[in-house]
Amino acid sequence: MGVRAVVGQALGRAAILLVWALVGWGVLLVLSAVANAFGEGPAVAFARLLPADASFWGWLGLVAVLLALASAILAAAVVAVRRSQANPTTDE
Repeated sequence: MGVRAVVGQALGRAAILLVWALVGWGVLLVLSAVANAFGEGPAVAFARLLPADASFWGWLGLVAVLLALASAILAAAVVAVRRSQANPTTDE
């Protein structure tokens, strides 16, 4: 393997790790908002997920939440497709 391949592979692995870390952070933010919704109400709790200021960290939190939701939707779709392939219905 050449140096470029090794560096590219290392950068790719670091990028995947960063994306999954953001997904994990987004899950924690959503779970925190759900827990706070019982005490404060859903409007106040979920409004905190939107960036109030134009800071980098506010937008990073929103991206993390969106990545977590997209991962959950994708996982549910994969499970649904696999279940439908495992139990095919015959229309005869």
